[in-house]
Amino acid sequence: MNKYGQMALSHWQATAPSRVAELTDPATFFEALGLEMQAQVTNLASMLAGSDRQGETFLQKVARLTAARRQAEEVVMSQLAWITDPSLPLDQAREEWEQTRPSDENLILWAERMQDCPDSMPSSVELEELAKRWALSVEFLLELVATEPPREYMRANQATLSEAATIRFFRELR
Repeated sequence: MNKYGQMALSHWQATAPSRVAELTDPATFFEALGLEMQAQVTNLASMLAGSDRQGETFLQKVARLTAARRQAEEVVMSQLAWITDPSLPLDQAREEWEQTRPSDENLILWAERMQDCPDSMPSSVELEELAKRWALSVEFLLELVATEPPREYMRANQATLSEAATIRFFRELR
């Protein structure tokens, strides 16, 4: 488990022990959450830091990159790790969320549209946003579009979809 997963686990144990107790496999969950946070921190820090600046000294560059990373960590941790105990028990909150969340069928329809009209494939930035929104990797989305039919790829990767749904669920609990 990386440092983000460990920080989230410690925080959850202190502020919402009932949520941790209700997880079937806390170690796997926090390991996956930590990896997701690490990826989001890396992406956001890169965007915040921008490109190298002309005339920038080494120390200025280090300061810019460090500040961007800290800002990214603050944003990502506030979205995914810093939680409070919900008013509903976790299982009831999850059940309610499952009834109202966007269906995975939407991803299949999106992939089929991309297959029908490859020229409409989103830019890499748009693809990264879609991946972030669905808590999936860009590679997952590209493989989904590349597989005929996309529904088969979704069936074969049900574990990944379940993990992504759990991450989205905890994002929305905030």
